[in-house]
Amino acid sequence: MPNKISLIDKLLIGTRSTKHPETARKESMPLKLMLPILMRFRFISLGIFCLYVFYFIKSNFFSVNQKPVKSDVIIVLSGETGRLETAYDLYKSGYADTIMLSNSNSRLFKYEIKKLKIPDSVHFIDEPNATSTYTNAKYTLALMEKYHFKSAIVVSSNYHMDRVRLTYKRALNKQKLKLVYVASYGSSMSSPSILKTRMKLEFEEPIKYLGYLLLLYHWIDL
Repeated sequence: MPNKISLIDKLLIGTRSTKHPETARKESMPLKLMLPILMRFRFISLGIFCLYVFYFIKSNFFSVNQKPVKSDVIIVLSGETGRLETAYDLYKSGYADTIMLSNSNSRLFKYEIKKLKIPDSVHFIDEPNATSTYTNAKYTLALMEKYHFKSAIVVSSNYHMDRVRLTYKRALNKQKLKLVYVASYGSSMSSPSILKTRMKLEFEEPIKYLGYLLLLYHWIDL
């Protein structure tokens, strides 16, 4: 008498399978063994998802955004159109006489300078070597020391600012500098490609923030 096939076997094998029942059941065993494990981790997976959603909402709607104060320099981090526009508005409002561009070779900076018609009279300091938020902080703080700046306004996108503040606080070490963090909420030069880039960066940010909490920036660019 042939072996009976349980309901779960039928679900895993499929009712249209043409294989011998015994062979099909043996092939389904690894998947059957995985089901209890997956069920055990469903709460962990749900918890991770909820944390992701929580941070996504926080970084977009409740991120760090401090009131600007008169400072020695405005530091603007590359990565998205609109950051330099915010920095330039602060410059025109008299909050600093100098703008420091971190990753100054960025094509986005060149694009914004051209589109915003920023005059040559604006005093820029170039920092050309940063490749991540961590190196943004490391290299701009080194330039602040070089130029004897004691205070700065740090500008980046609103969803990025929590990670920016975390990184600068760690990079400061024992340096006694006054930093204020001002968020950029996008660009007046809106376009489908700019909006697409912003959405991509917003969805990536919770994962990158976790990487920074775990100090992964010492080994990989984030």
